[in-house]
Amino acid sequence: MLWRRKREAGSDGLERESAAADHPETENRVSPRNIEVRVGVVVDGPVVSSRPVLAIPSYPPLEAVRNISADLDAGRQLGAGGFVALDFETATSSHDSACAVAVAAVEAGRVTRVGRWLIRPPGNTYQEFNIAIHGITPEMTANSQPMSKVWPAVLQSIDERPVVAHYAPFDLSVLRHSLWATASDWPELTYYCTCALARRAWPGRLSYRLPDLASECGLEFEHHEPGADAATAAELAIACCGVAGATTVEDASKAMGMLAGRLTATSWTPHGMPRPRLADLTPTIDTIPEDSDFNNRIVVFTGTLSCGLTRAEAAQLVVNAGGGVASGVSKKVHYLVLGMQDAYKVNDGEHSNKMLRAAELRTAGYPIELLAEDDFLRMLPA
Repeated sequence: MLWRRKREAGSDGLERESAAADHPETENRVSPRNIEVRVGVVVDGPVVSSRPVLAIPSYPPLEAVRNISADLDAGRQLGAGGFVALDFETATSSHDSACAVAVAAVEAGRVTRVGRWLIRPPGNTYQEFNIAIHGITPEMTANSQPMSKVWPAVLQSIDERPVVAHYAPFDLSVLRHSLWATASDWPELTYYCTCALARRAWPGRLSYRLPDLASECGLEFEHHEPGADAATAAELAIACCGVAGATTVEDASKAMGMLAGRLTATSWTPHGMPRPRLADLTPTIDTIPEDSDFNNRIVVFTGTLSCGLTRAEAAQLVVNAGGGVASGVSKKVHYLVLGMQDAYKVNDGEHSNKMLRAAELRTAGYPIELLAEDDFLRMLPA
């Protein structure tokens, strides 16, 4: 059983167009239109359409949150631009199997150009699941160039501009692994994730999938056709600029408190929220209990907490209990809280470096104490 998307014809009667070619195209398949997209189940030929899947309600109701379509208009009026959107499709579940890529350029609040390239994946091997998603087949890429030959043209199209992508961790992973698989160098890129920006720009949505956000903007597009996906992600980036009142995606990301992602020849840094410095944490409650066991005490964490708290969340609980949190074990530390130890951090097979350091300090007479995770939780004020 395969899944296939079915789209009702627009007012112009146009249906799905042919798949991407091996060369850039200037056509943009994204256009404002009210549409209804349905999922059809293909069983022995006939297609049984489901109820609409893109008209998913948001929570809270749309009346209580920002209007994405209005934000898109605002971004266009601001003339947001100077960036490109990137989208990859893969032939298999492996991230080194890029089979298509597209770049959509944005200038003066509009998508001005969309380039599309087919890529021959390693061995020209495909999985049926991936074919069912994007419709690209081995026959279509049999005579295409591998990633090492296609990428220089794609990079030239990017032209040193910032890159956006919807679920950028996926697209940047495909880029890195596909280049690595063909012994090609990683480029220097600054990038942003439109899904992450959307969560900051329009909180409270039930879904941040590309089709669902596009539906709220009144954008019609063929999902998983790389050129259409890239152009739609570009439109969402323009809308995010409208939210922030910014003309560049860099300024919009900064206004939302998010750091740019960065790819270099040897490393990458994800786009996202900056990690709070432990020393900068302040109480989030009005009154700190006077009888708290952590009053005026410094706490350090090692390992992963099995209770589900992140280290930052646990650190905040310590601060709310009158204590402080440090990142490393020193003579000033009173408690070392022991979570599950990551195997690669274990030194002698049983103890982390922080545990060994704490043992040394204890032997030297410093009053540091090891706390099991459950003991730490019991010591927190009720």
